[in-house]
Amino acid sequence: MIPLIQALLIRFTYVALAMLLIAAGCGVPIPEDVPLIFSGYLCNPRQSPLANIAAGTTTAHHVMIATPGRVPSLEIMMLFGMAGLLVGDSILYFVGQRGIDADNFLARHIRKVMHSKRRERVEKYFRKHGNLTLFIGRFVPGVRALIFALCGVSRMPYWRFLVVDGMAGLISVPTLIYLGYWQAARINWLFREVTKVKHFIYIGAGIALVLAVVIFLIHRRQQQQKSGNIPPK
Repeated sequence: MIPLIQALLIRFTYVALAMLLIAAGCGVPIPEDVPLIFSGYLCNPRQSPLANIAAGTTTAHHVMIATPGRVPSLEIMMLFGMAGLLVGDSILYFVGQRGIDADNFLARHIRKVMHSKRRERVEKYFRKHGNLTLFIGRFVPGVRALIFALCGVSRMPYWRFLVVDGMAGLISVPTLIYLGYWQAARINWLFREVTKVKHFIYIGAGIALVLAVVIFLIHRRQQQQKSGNIPPK
C-alpha cells in the first residue's frame, strides 16, 4: 500500500494527496499520516525525488537541489491536504445524515441497529459532547470514520461539523506535512517512528473506548434505577 501511495504522490502530487485523503475520510484503510508526511518530503528541494527529476538525474539518497518550479510548494500542498481532508470527512457526514433514511439494503440493516431509541440517545449525546468527540476523534485512526457518520446521524449542523473538523485538521495536516519536510533526509526513519507511535495510539484508543462503554453502561443503569425500571442491587 505504501509504495503505491508514494508512486501516486510522485506522479500526481497535489491531486493525489487530496484524493488519497478523500478516500481515507470515506473509510478506505489508508493511513492519513503516510501521504501527508510523504507530501512534505516531496516539497523539500534538497531531498525530494522530484528535485532529481528536475535536475535530470537520480541518486540513491535524493540529495540533488531542485530546478525552480519543479518541487511542490509546501503551502499549496497544505491547502490540497486540507481540502481533501474536509471533503472526505464531509462525505461520511452526509452518508450518516441521509443514508440511514434511504430505501436500500444497507440502510435497512443500519436502521435495525440504529433503531429510533438508540438514535435518540446518539443525538442527545452529540448535542452535549459532539464538538469534543469530533475534535478528539479526528486524531484517532479506526474510530474517526464512525464519528463522522454519527455526526450526520445526530443531525449536527454542517457548519459546526466543518468548523470543528477543520480546527482539528489545521493541527494535523500542516504538522505532518511540515514534519515530512523537516525530516526529509531521514524519511525512512521517520516512517518507522510514526508507526511505533501509532501502535500506542491504537492501544490508547482501545482502552478509551472500553472505558467509555463501561461509563455509559453505568450511567444508563443509574438512570434506569432512578426511573424505577430496575431495582438497585
